[in-house]
Amino acid sequence: MTHQPPPLSRHGRFARRAWILLDWAASAFSTVLITLVVAYVENLVFAKHVWGVEAGVIWAWTLAAAMLASAVLVPWVAAWADRRDGHQRALIIATCVGAGGFLMLAAAPPQARIAVVAAVVAACVGFDVAQVFTGSLLRRIAGDRDADRLSAYGFAAGYAGGAIALVIATAVFTAHARLGLDEAGGVRLAFAVTAAWWLVFSVPAAVARFDHGSGARHAATPGRELGAFASSLCRAAPGSADRAFAAVLGGAMLALGGVQTAIAQFSSLALQRFDLDGPALVRLVLLVQAVALPGAIIVGWLSTRFGRRPATVLCFGGWIGVLVLAWFVNSTQQLYGLAVLLALVLGGIQSLLRAAVAVLAPPGHAGVSFGLLQVGTKLSGCAASLAFGGLQLATGSPQSGLLALIAQLAVGWWLIRRLS
Repeated sequence: MTHQPPPLSRHGRFARRAWILLDWAASAFSTVLITLVVAYVENLVFAKHVWGVEAGVIWAWTLAAAMLASAVLVPWVAAWADRRDGHQRALIIATCVGAGGFLMLAAAPPQARIAVVAAVVAACVGFDVAQVFTGSLLRRIAGDRDADRLSAYGFAAGYAGGAIALVIATAVFTAHARLGLDEAGGVRLAFAVTAAWWLVFSVPAAVARFDHGSGARHAATPGRELGAFASSLCRAAPGSADRAFAAVLGGAMLALGGVQTAIAQFSSLALQRFDLDGPALVRLVLLVQAVALPGAIIVGWLSTRFGRRPATVLCFGGWIGVLVLAWFVNSTQQLYGLAVLLALVLGGIQSLLRAAVAVLAPPGHAGVSFGLLQVGTKLSGCAASLAFGGLQLATGSPQSGLLALIAQLAVGWWLIRRLS
């Protein structure tokens, strides 16, 4: 079932621009998290094994706690938003929670370690929930093919915004001595600037006029809403629209979980195997952001011009090719070359799957659809990480874990093959 776009009135054009700015705003969180926040937590807050374990373990456990909290919270919030037509309100609240986590991280001194961990968890959960409703609102401002283009524009804006925000945050930290601050004070100020970026550029979406939901019937409580929706997908007749959507949703979960795991392992490879320092890691992230921007736009154009099937083949084939090539990376130059290839298909596959779920979601259930996608992505990412580590442990070869990621992406591709 397709969704036709509303007439592009002045309010409609503003809503589209405000929606694109959501990716521009929130990507600041992503880039700063994987650079300045991880360095702050591991090198300053937990540098001296104060809790009796490695700082990297604390970081991994903190992210795991955030993923668990998101997995528990997201489906219920999404079901509530569907029942109350509260997607925009939920988006605003989630953004405030995420940016508030960064502000809490800026306010808490390094010695307040529990507060630091709680702030990171709050920021991650706010980001995850906000992404659910960014996706669900896409259905209200774009039609079938137009959704691919708009989603691609959003991801492209996100890569640009994330890169610029990271440059600003890094500049603030670098200038800490001139500002009369120590290293910890400089990076905490950078977190406050990042929070302000996230909030300011999310304001247009808070005041924009998005279309209302379809008026579909809903259950009396969020719990029943979740159960009824999941049951309808499981009982869908072969060949029906619901069965096709269930296959696409399952394939997207596997694919995005594998992609997120691959990105995490790529960062680990850069830090550990090639001993990249902080500035080098920032440069590598900026390179990925710069190349992913045109990559997302090109994939969106291909999907709009030729259909989702060839764009899907390009994205999945490209990702599997990148993972195969990763087996043979032995130098820093090859690592940067692999980063360029990865960036070309990184934004494309994410924007394509976001648009597909937005268009194919049953009317009135966009929120719970993206909520289930978020949870499934986290769980499949967890499974991919466990399989990656298990293969590495069993064989003693870091590259062997790539087989698990390739297999997961291949299964996801097989499920999504019905895309037209």
